Amino acid sequence: MQAAIQLLQLLLLALPAVVKAEGCVTKACTLDCQPGETCALQMVDCIRAPCPPIQACVDFQECRIYEPDRSDYCADVCAEGRCPKGSICELQEVQCIRAPCPPMATCNK
Repeated sequence: MQAAIQLLQLLLLALPAVVKAEGCVTKACTLDCQPGETCALQMVDCIRAPCPPIQACVDFQECRIYEPDRSDYCADVCAEGRCPKGSICELQEVQCIRAPCPPMATCNK
């Protein structure tokens, strides 16, 4: 059932892109994402070309497991849309008292 819901959500996101596939012009994302997420155009595999990108909300952090003690933590990721145009997202190492010490995403020109 969960797979069917995810497929339906994907189709609802891709439908506007498929309808205008012949005159494919990349548009800016217009999804209203949750805090900590941004809208990004993601490439998809499709049966018939052209395969325009679809809009999706992507996280600025991802959850991971710290293997030595199996604790969970969140780490920054340089997802598309995290930094303003003209700047580059870079993961900077940080100093901390107790591991894990995940890098912090910063936007640099």
